[in-house]
Amino acid sequence: MLPKQEKIKKKPDTEQPGLFDKEDEKKRLAKKRKFVYIAMILTVGLSLSFWAYRSIKNFKMPTLNMPVSSPKTTSIKTTSNFTLPKDTNSTWSFFLKRIDTDSVIFQNNQDIIFSTQDLNSVLDKINQTDFITSSSYSSYLPQGLKIKEIVEENDSSFSYFSTITTPAQQLLLIIKITDSKDLTQAKNSIPDLINQLYWYSLQK
Repeated sequence: MLPKQEKIKKKPDTEQPGLFDKEDEKKRLAKKRKFVYIAMILTVGLSLSFWAYRSIKNFKMPTLNMPVSSPKTTSIKTTSNFTLPKDTNSTWSFFLKRIDTDSVIFQNNQDIIFSTQDLNSVLDKINQTDFITSSSYSSYLPQGLKIKEIVEENDSSFSYFSTITTPAQQLLLIIKITDSKDLTQAKNSIPDLINQLYWYSLQK
């Protein structure tokens, strides 16, 4: 009878390893899934890291356009073009040139200016004067310029002769108002016009 009992006991032992194999297989599958998830997370993380690095590397700070201070004016803004005064009550004449060259920067009705005197006589007359320290007509110009000026005036006309000396150039400026019905009002525009002509000369 003993051999039969041994056979009965050995039968469950032959079935038991199959259960352990299934559990081991489940564990292996779980480990594989876990490994796949970790690999995916690492791959996505590395991709995001490279993308962030490239974005930071190629990032450029925006440039700020700071406003540039302009010279003090009241009614006429400094531009690259000189604007003639809109005055129907007077005739305006302008002449602006560099003294050391034959370059005329701006002129308008210059025949009126030189109808009674030529360019050399104007220069001689200005050269005989002294540099000024202050003037209401050139008050809008930058500090540090060397300026000589002559003003001639009667009831209906006004003439302004000036040399403006900078380290880079020497300018001759003549402004003449004729046939004026309101000379006082016209003269109020002179400082703005001188300032505008000066900055206009720097563009030429």
